[in-house]
Amino acid sequence: MKKIRLILTSIAIIVLALGCEKDGGESKIDFAEGGAPNIKKIATTDTSINLVAINNNVPINLGLTFNVARGNVSSMDVIGIYRKGTVVEKAIIKANVSGFPATVNINQTDLINAFNILNTKADFAITDKLTISADVILSDGRRLNMFNKDGSKGFAADINNSLQFSVSQDYSVSCPLNDASLFNGNYKITVDDWQDYSIGATVPVVYNSANGLLKFRILNTNNPSSLPASSASYFDVTINPANSTVSLVSNGTFVYGAGPGNSFTATGTGNVASCTGDINLKVSWKNGLNSDFGIFNFNLTKI
Repeated sequence: MKKIRLILTSIAIIVLALGCEKDGGESKIDFAEGGAPNIKKIATTDTSINLVAINNNVPINLGLTFNVARGNVSSMDVIGIYRKGTVVEKAIIKANVSGFPATVNINQTDLINAFNILNTKADFAITDKLTISADVILSDGRRLNMFNKDGSKGFAADINNSLQFSVSQDYSVSCPLNDASLFNGNYKITVDDWQDYSIGATVPVVYNSANGLLKFRILNTNNPSSLPASSASYFDVTINPANSTVSLVSNGTFVYGAGPGNSFTATGTGNVASCTGDINLKVSWKNGLNSDFGIFNFNLTKI
């Protein structure tokens, strides 16, 4: 019985060893005698794909360092897995990276050139996801793919769960508000419960960093209802970048007729859409007699 147990144990070890050596191209590879990269984000570069920057033709900067975590690695191809809905595409972003540790910086032009599903800046969307990794080329010429063409992982659990190194980094498309420059331009009115403007009317919105990095002004110059005396008036809007909420105050009076009862000041709250630039406000009006007139919705969409 003891000999039978030993024979069965030996057979089990042989079967297990054969199973671990298999690599049909889509299986989990044991990199113990192969190789693996160590990929880290550079803290001073973008942590996400900044859609606001892309739409304003400002270069993004996905900065990473590539180093060798395991194995005798001669070079790496920096690859990306781009996910747009149910569509997944794998592409080489930068080939033949060597001289480790190596620094790689990726901008939107690199991504557009690499992926077939990205042809222009308009193809980036807030639900998209990007994974950056590497195909590793060993000194003996073998190529080890961290990710398969369908975006699935090509490495085993010991690599995936390592606390010492990371074989990939993820980026989502987002719209961080580092300033209010997105809100510079002409807007059309979609809701005006105060009834100064007709729906679809054009209103100028101005961003000037000298007024505050997270401030913009909604000018009164096109207001057909107020008198010319208030043409220099505006809403001064301040953004809270943590949650895209806003507060507003008028810089002066909005004049609709003679006397203090027809001169109004405004305060309010609301929110902005950090990717599209839409502005949604709730404006409280008070006249020169200190009478409150209630809260009125005032919504604008960027043209």
